[in-house]
Amino acid sequence: MSNQLLLYKQITALNRDSHRQLRLRQAEDARFAASTHLVPLAGVEFFQAARHYPILFVGDGANASPIALLGLKSGQNGFVDEAGQWQGSAYVPAFVRRYPFVLAQADQENFTVCFDREFPGWNEQEGQALFDAEGKNSAYLDEMIRFLHNFTAEMERTRQFVAKLAEFELLAPRSLRLNHSNGESFVLSDFVAVDEEKFLKLPDKKVLALNKAGYLGWVYAHLMSLGNANTLFERHVAGLKAATQGAEPTSH
Repeated sequence: MSNQLLLYKQITALNRDSHRQLRLRQAEDARFAASTHLVPLAGVEFFQAARHYPILFVGDGANASPIALLGLKSGQNGFVDEAGQWQGSAYVPAFVRRYPFVLAQADQENFTVCFDREFPGWNEQEGQALFDAEGKNSAYLDEMIRFLHNFTAEMERTRQFVAKLAEFELLAPRSLRLNHSNGESFVLSDFVAVDEEKFLKLPDKKVLALNKAGYLGWVYAHLMSLGNANTLFERHVAGLKAATQGAEPTSH
């Protein structure tokens, strides 16, 4: 599954005529994201995301993509609890916040606003209207379209960032051995990260180029975020323990 299709089940183009009465009752919880253990991340989000998630790269070379790692097991998001609530203090990535909308964009001038038809919040009685009585965009829809365009632009800027890292040969396969206080361990692998040793040896000219492009801070945020992997492992172990206790038979 491509990163673009994560979360989405039935992507449908928004039509001014057939969807004129459509309203969106916004999500009261984040259950729609409970089964994804990673989401794409734009570079501009690194500073906020680095406080909570390991920021890793998946893929090779210039085709690598930064992601926020939300769980250590496919299908499990450690930041969405049993009540469907995202951990209150944690930054919610823009990829999640744009849902259930998505922008299909052929170029800078031509784009189509789409949405996940299977999101349960769609109805014709309550919530945010997408169009007014004359069929024009509502203020809410215009605001969402601006958000989608900004997200698309930042993801393009992020691709340029990754291309520069690849050009400077800074991305390398990496693995992390995670340890828990109870003695359990876990090896996180199959990702790439900035090679800190190579980064520190970069010529001044290349460091300046990264800085002028606004990328230098992103590199540091990425490297600092890797320390969140152990916290994520602790969250994972706690979840396993809770699931085990919940499955134990009650004595009479």
